[in-house]
Amino acid sequence: MRALRWMALLIATLLVPSQGLASDLADKLATAETLLVSGQPNAAYEALDELMDAYWQRSPMFVRKAEFATEITGYGIYKPHGSIFKPNEPQIIYVEPIGFGYGTTSDGSSFAKWSIDFALSNPGGTTLFQKDDFLNLALPLGQHNREIHLTLTVNLSGLKPGSYVSHYLLKDANSEKTAKFSMPFKVVQ
Repeated sequence: MRALRWMALLIATLLVPSQGLASDLADKLATAETLLVSGQPNAAYEALDELMDAYWQRSPMFVRKAEFATEITGYGIYKPHGSIFKPNEPQIIYVEPIGFGYGTTSDGSSFAKWSIDFALSNPGGTTLFQKDDFLNLALPLGQHNREIHLTLTVNLSGLKPGSYVSHYLLKDANSEKTAKFSMPFKVVQ
């Protein structure tokens, strides 16, 4: 029950500028809570799923988590790397996007798709390299999955030892949404 009330407060806080949207989401949450209290957990779960769908569609896209990894085997399953790399060591990045759009294939299944712009700068902000559509990723989905991850592999061979910042712009191919994230790192001998 506390979790449902916390979620209602979170939704209201996130959507304060659009009171109508917050009210609609709060109503969906109240329905879920009523169903749960009345002993209908399956119906309550379905109501929460509808709430999350509504939130997902209205939310801007953002990156909930982006971390350097040594190995990625699934959603939330990865071995952290840290931000120090040897010269010519490829960077593997675990990314959790939230709020992206869904496409539909001819057979009715869902997919997610992004193009990613990349820029490399020094810590002072001077751009050293920039490339639009640096990476393109497509992910087949069985349904409108929300717990997904992206694996980015970036080879920055030839970088001299020093401090850098990688900047990424995720561009959703199924909507007009974009999300930015940056990752500081060092190259050491």
